[in-house]
Amino acid sequence: AGTKFTPKAIREARNMFFYTDMTEGEAAGGWFDSETGEGKLRGITMADCGDVNILPADCDRNFDRITRTVNRILKRGAFPVVLGGDHTTTFPVVRAFDEYAPLDIVDFDAHQDYEDEVGGVKICNATPFRRCSELPFVHGITLVGQRGPMTPSRERSYRAAVEYGEKIITTKECRQVGIDKVIENIPRTKNIYVSLDMDVLDPSIAPGVSFPQPGGLGYYEVRDILMGVATRGKVVGMDIVCLSPINDCSEMTSRVAAELILYFLGAIFPSRK
Repeated sequence: AGTKFTPKAIREARNMFFYTDMTEGEAAGGWFDSETGEGKLRGITMADCGDVNILPADCDRNFDRITRTVNRILKRGAFPVVLGGDHTTTFPVVRAFDEYAPLDIVDFDAHQDYEDEVGGVKICNATPFRRCSELPFVHGITLVGQRGPMTPSRERSYRAAVEYGEKIITTKECRQVGIDKVIENIPRTKNIYVSLDMDVLDPSIAPGVSFPQPGGLGYYEVRDILMGVATRGKVVGMDIVCLSPINDCSEMTSRVAAELILYFLGAIFPSRK
């Protein structure tokens, strides 16, 4: 339930980055990367489209509203950055990308979320990538950062994902082969959708998540792999999910989320001025 506060938390954490410069009043001024000495997102216009109105317990209608809203954003020629919500959010968002075939999904996540159903429910936070795999325009799925023990039912879903052809790059593998090799192992493709579950990060970096899992990736590891994804094809949209502000410490996770979005967008969209 805490993830419903995610959009507000990331908006507030985003206050460290002002779209209009506070001193010079320059719109779309972007930001300066102090580590590389480069300007990012200069001249790139943005808009906050607000929240999708949600009716509690009316899941099918909520999912349809999410799909329609994202589809309208895409038809404007814009790049949607969707702030969840739990990982259920990803499926209705991805449905809106039916004109982007073939679409590959890169999922940063400690968990696979490939169950077929949970308690008779086919669409929930444990099933989004099983549902996405059934969409005819989805070409493949790559999972980065999986780790931790599994229940027997999760083992069955793991094997189903492998049978489908999901490419799995575990946290341990990321550490063993290094960032450059991880990026090389992400398939080069036409269109890419990225889903970032904040629990892919170690809880010491991102404590405010729904299901913290020990031994996660570091901030620079996630940031650099994200930026590398932008070299593997045209990134057409993203979501950031499973941030639970009520579990956060000093807004740490919200700030990490906001900054990862900025770096990823900076890798996708070169500055125009």
